[in-house]
Amino acid sequence: MLKFDDANEILMQEFEAMKVAFDNDEDGYDSETSHCFYEDAFVPYIVKHLNEGNEGELIKIFAFIEKLFREGDGDNADGIINLAAVSVVEPVYYEPDFEKHRDKIYSLCGDLTRKSFEGMEAET
Repeated sequence: MLKFDDANEILMQEFEAMKVAFDNDEDGYDSETSHCFYEDAFVPYIVKHLNEGNEGELIKIFAFIEKLFREGDGDNADGIINLAAVSVVEPVYYEPDFEKHRDKIYSLCGDLTRKSFEGMEAET
């Protein structure tokens, strides 16, 4: 099971660019600011690869997000499932170009990630 306290480390292990972002942050991300780190660093990374059409990296990204949903330690405020939904899926959904990338996102994401995006659509 993936633990919320390890959320930043899990992200940095999977994506070297996130380690660079974490190390270069002037404010000092820590386990208390995981939601901020994912939203401030990982979401722009996702959007960048969507805009550039980097399918290989997008496959890796959406497999990682699905892993968070599948293996996360809970959907309460300090759980990885909540982190994935609130600090990844929701901000990606509200990106101005989401509709442009919607079909690509849905083709790459797993069932749990897709369900989270569909939940966002149902709310709007």
